[in-house]
Amino acid sequence: MFAALSLLAAGLLALSPSAYLPPVTQASPAATGTVEALTIPSFDAYPLEGRLYLPSDQSPRALVIYVNGSGPNTNQNTRQLSADTTFSYFDLVASGFNEVGAAFFSYSTRGVTASDTPPFYHTIDPQAYQTYLPEHSVQDVAAIVRTLRTDSRLHDCPIYLLGWSEGTMIAPKVAQLVPVDGLLLAGYVNGTMQQVLDWQQTGGSSMVTYCLYFDADGDGRVSQAEYENDRYGVRPALGLEQVAFPELDADGDGQLTASDFAALLAPSRQALYDAIARSDDAWLTENYPVRLTSAWFQAHAHFTPNRDMLTELDLPIVIFQGQADANVPVQDTLDIQAQFVALGKDNLTVHLYPNADHDLNFASYLSTGVWPQAWCDLFAAVAPK
Repeated sequence: MFAALSLLAAGLLALSPSAYLPPVTQASPAATGTVEALTIPSFDAYPLEGRLYLPSDQSPRALVIYVNGSGPNTNQNTRQLSADTTFSYFDLVASGFNEVGAAFFSYSTRGVTASDTPPFYHTIDPQAYQTYLPEHSVQDVAAIVRTLRTDSRLHDCPIYLLGWSEGTMIAPKVAQLVPVDGLLLAGYVNGTMQQVLDWQQTGGSSMVTYCLYFDADGDGRVSQAEYENDRYGVRPALGLEQVAFPELDADGDGQLTASDFAALLAPSRQALYDAIARSDDAWLTENYPVRLTSAWFQAHAHFTPNRDMLTELDLPIVIFQGQADANVPVQDTLDIQAQFVALGKDNLTVHLYPNADHDLNFASYLSTGVWPQAWCDLFAAVAPK
């Protein structure tokens, strides 16, 4: 049972121009254009390994820089689709932007390099990965913006930062450091990372998933009848086939609510928080679903949240938020929207998608070959008007 609960409590989610060196470039073909491997030195000379995807006509009308979410990411993010099929997440995303005439840039997280080893196809250098901290991520992306701006093919392109999950916290800080033309934010975080973690670990994440699959009457709770009816037949896939309703209904009131999962998750939640406090990276590596360091968690405790700074920006900001997002609360998006309205600011646009998850239903593209509406809206946001 606790393995199933852990799965349903979702895991989460840089200065001196003299440090820059000329990018190292190697070209290879891409699906809808060309892709070039670039090495861009960051503020501390750390070599950021990136990929620049150019549309087939080699004349981009915009540049989209992807700002990574939490955990290990490579500039390809290769994953296994089946026993004999893999795909590159960024190859596919880049193709969508290339088709509307935009260039696309992805980069590997500090300390992470691509490999041929499933399931994540990456290798982590533990020492370098310790430098993956939010303030360094800001400086890393700023270095990328500055360097790509010097490319003659991109010099006149509007630059958009596409921040996802933790990237929604990083991208606005980058916009305070270097000129960009717009922010595209998905899986939006308005508060601190600790608040996101608290929400995930006290039943918020679990209830998004349980309500999505079992809450037939839409009242925000799951009754025993709804759970046992299993309208979509998903209990086996969720590891719940042998889990009886009373095992989940911690307070015995006949309804599954966030408080039930908060109680059930209390021991593992406290163990997680204790590991972070004592800087126990070995425990985190063994027990937390996303490879993150205690230094990363601790640095986020001092990182200014969007709620305290996003309204200071005057550039266009667009949020694309799934209402079935089990990683971050949709309320974060509603809260920042209300802040902008209260201030009379009109540079924030919000798109809400009722049944979209944290990835805006990217998986449906893999099975159908058709981009979900949220993704179509993302691509359209940077297309020439």
